Amino acid sequence: MRLQLLNVRQLSFALLLAALAGLSGQASAQNLVNNGSFETGSFASWTEVGNTAFNGVQCPGASFVSQGNCDAYFGPIGSLGGITQTLATTAGQHYLVTFALSGDGSVPSQFLVNFGALTLLNLSNAATATPGFQTFAFDAVAAGASTLLSFNFRNDAGFMELDNVAVAVIPEPETYALMLAGFALLGMRRFKQRSK
Repeated sequence: MRLQLLNVRQLSFALLLAALAGLSGQASAQNLVNNGSFETGSFASWTEVGNTAFNGVQCPGASFVSQGNCDAYFGPIGSLGGITQTLATTAGQHYLVTFALSGDGSVPSQFLVNFGALTLLNLSNAATATPGFQTFAFDAVAAGASTLLSFNFRNDAGFMELDNVAVAVIPEPETYALMLAGFALLGMRRFKQRSK
């Protein structure tokens, strides 16, 4: 009975280590987006598209943005306008697309996010009203060796703000399974050494 209990403890410890390793791996994953928090104070690395009137970057300080000191604001009137960036991707690979959005509730308004041909989010009118920044996250699969990430806005009577844009590879489930098996084997080996 004692042997089974220790094995369960060792396995639980291995599961905990694997989970922590997975979380730290995701947190430190490389962001494929350049200037995703607009800390350059400009749209450097981004291409402006469509109606670019009333779009820009501001640096009001850390208390007013989602991350860092700067964010981008968008207020095109009557038609969509925004920014795009081409990312180096791998066909069939899953990517975690995240960003923070703040809206003021003005209507008419629209917010549209595309990852290649895939529409991740399409909000209109009051749906873009959020007090402060709201973080969005999507699992998106790349169709080719490069993928166009685009954010388009329309906000006739106000502004929306965008910050903290990131795209990172999502590790395959097989990677976690191998990690878990490795930790379990290390735990078993350690237990056997202690019991000798």
